[in-house]
Amino acid sequence: MGVTVIEELPKTGFLKFRHDQLFEVRKLFNLEKPGRVKEAIELLREWLEKQDHFNKTDFSDAYLELLLITTKGSVERAKSRFDKLCTYRTIWPHFFTAIDINSFKEDFKTFNSLVLPEVTEDYSRVNLFKINSNVPLQADLVLTYIKFSIIVCEYCKMHDYASGYIVVLDYQDVNLLDLLALLSPAQMQQMLNLYMEGYGMRIQGIHLVTTSKVSDTLIMLLKQVLSKKVGNRIHVHRNYESLYDFIPKKILPADYGGDAVPLSEMMEDFLQELSSKEHLEYMKETQSATVDLRKKPKDDEMAMTGSFRSLSVD
Repeated sequence: MGVTVIEELPKTGFLKFRHDQLFEVRKLFNLEKPGRVKEAIELLREWLEKQDHFNKTDFSDAYLELLLITTKGSVERAKSRFDKLCTYRTIWPHFFTAIDINSFKEDFKTFNSLVLPEVTEDYSRVNLFKINSNVPLQADLVLTYIKFSIIVCEYCKMHDYASGYIVVLDYQDVNLLDLLALLSPAQMQQMLNLYMEGYGMRIQGIHLVTTSKVSDTLIMLLKQVLSKKVGNRIHVHRNYESLYDFIPKKILPADYGGDAVPLSEMMEDFLQELSSKEHLEYMKETQSATVDLRKKPKDDEMAMTGSFRSLSVD
């Protein structure tokens, strides 16, 4: 059976793409030459078919192409990333239990989390997380957020064609001391390994919006689990205006002084997309994408204890 590469990015749907995004992102990762994407997919699929420790390998050509985009076109790194994500599903099953976003209705009173529809000039996608005001933080907030964010990551893994991700953490309306009390380096390490090593989120910048004087403590905690390179990409903003130096106003929600629709409307559209029949079926399918640990090569670099090195990014 022949390989089918992505010929055109969709013009409708929640995620928006620039007219030249398909070619330019491929060019960034040395995949623009005719036949290069097809060749890479063929090599990846050939490898997958030879691995007997994976419980699911029948992913589409489009899925494998988007996997290659997260590894800058490297087939070897795509193999490792696929293996890691399947292993995470196996050793951390409690993070992957959620499928239907309706189960988070009460949690959305506490936080909003979404990727913005439009990309930046360099084809990066913005991931915005905001904790709402006057809402007590529950002890299981971090676990709840991880479960929901995995649904978002799976959606992006199946549909997005971005050069990287910019993370905005809007903590203006929360007492950072309350939030810090819920965080642990071990859980943050697991969370970031999921995002960066499992889902291939290439972090171009982390923007913390807060007026709190204890923001340095949060940054110190983040730098414990991030490489120096990524840690140097953390920026603190006392207001939304300074965000415009990094993110175009035209793609930000109206609440942030941007030209897009308000955050509440954007979130409603995004949740509708995540609750579509297509996405729900896809989420059910991914739950079987695990590994048989008995068959997994013994020299695997990933320790089963959940202890990992600091996370880096290209």
